[in-house]
Amino acid sequence: MTNPIHSIRRFIATYPPILWVRLFGEMLTSLSSTMIAPFLVLYLSENIGSSITMTMIIIGMQPLSEILLTLVAGGVTDRFRRKSIMLLALFIQGLAMLGMAFADSMIAFALLYLLNGAGRSLFIPVSRAHLADTIPAGQMASAFALLSTASSIGAAIGPLVGVLIYQFDPSLAFLFTATSLLLYAIAVWWKIPQTELPQISETEEMSNHPKGSLKAYRPALAIMMLSLPISLFYAQTETNLQLHLKNTLPNYLQTLALLISVKGIMLLLFEYMLVKWTQHLNTRLLITSSYLCFFVVALGYAFLDSAPALIALQVLLVLGESIGLTQLLAFITRIAPTSMRGRYFAITGTHWDISRSCGPILGSLVMIHFGGTMLFTIVAVILLVGAWAMHTYLWSKEKALLLEQEG
Repeated sequence: MTNPIHSIRRFIATYPPILWVRLFGEMLTSLSSTMIAPFLVLYLSENIGSSITMTMIIIGMQPLSEILLTLVAGGVTDRFRRKSIMLLALFIQGLAMLGMAFADSMIAFALLYLLNGAGRSLFIPVSRAHLADTIPAGQMASAFALLSTASSIGAAIGPLVGVLIYQFDPSLAFLFTATSLLLYAIAVWWKIPQTELPQISETEEMSNHPKGSLKAYRPALAIMMLSLPISLFYAQTETNLQLHLKNTLPNYLQTLALLISVKGIMLLLFEYMLVKWTQHLNTRLLITSSYLCFFVVALGYAFLDSAPALIALQVLLVLGESIGLTQLLAFITRIAPTSMRGRYFAITGTHWDISRSCGPILGSLVMIHFGGTMLFTIVAVILLVGAWAMHTYLWSKEKALLLEQEG
């Protein structure tokens, strides 16, 4: 009979310490950030005296500013040592959160909110590039799956804790977040080794595309553009889906809460296992399949008005998210030159900011004039076209990589 303690120890020993530090930090920061997010609009209107319009403008400013900041941050991560930039990014976020706890004017809060966005823009590409530098290629997809699972744990607990804190003293949520970022920084400083500056490999030196040229970033730009259908889909599910369900379901609030809970529980239980079970399959087929999963879910949101059917759709949503998004991140680590990983992760990640800044507004216009059914039908069609385009692009990349290996 297998000893559970020995099994856990073997599992922990499978991955380097850096991953477990990241898991600790991601769970802690996810918990603290999800304590704030659901109540941010209420906090600004009740405690700082902001109008709803001004609140929405400030919240919308962050994704727009992050598009530019992320691209700048990607270059910074490739010029300096990864650990140093990670510590700086965590310090910037912690300082911003500490300031938000005591901000008493809209201008001060807006500036601190943008400062926090700058720290996030710096941390996300450098942390992914650092992971790509230190995790073996065969473990990359499962490592990203574990990080996502850790974030899901924090996201599942955060809103519940946030309700209690908001009723007592909302500013404590910002102080808790600042503390969690400090603990994360201490763990990074203590347990994560400093890496050398990213070196230009022999293959990169022989390349016809200099590091600063647009052609050198063409694969990253292609992945970013081809990922827009997925982030557009998520942008609608995070915003306009609530209005659509309100018009189609009698108990839409309970159904919406149930959909979120079911998805969170399934991600916790199955995401890592799904990645492990499918990691030997062709990356192109896995990523394309995720688009098709999202396509079916979008059609379901468009035409289904039964709560049990919508809950069943969460199985496909979790399947697509697990096998597709993690494999896409792992694929980026394979195609990104070692000395440009920060830039690649920065560029490819901007599709989330683009969709979340433009998607809700465009989606709401469609809903106002044509209804939610038409909105999610359009999103489904975009996902289907995106699946074909991504499949074609990945197939061409596979052929190019095969020719390089044969040459």
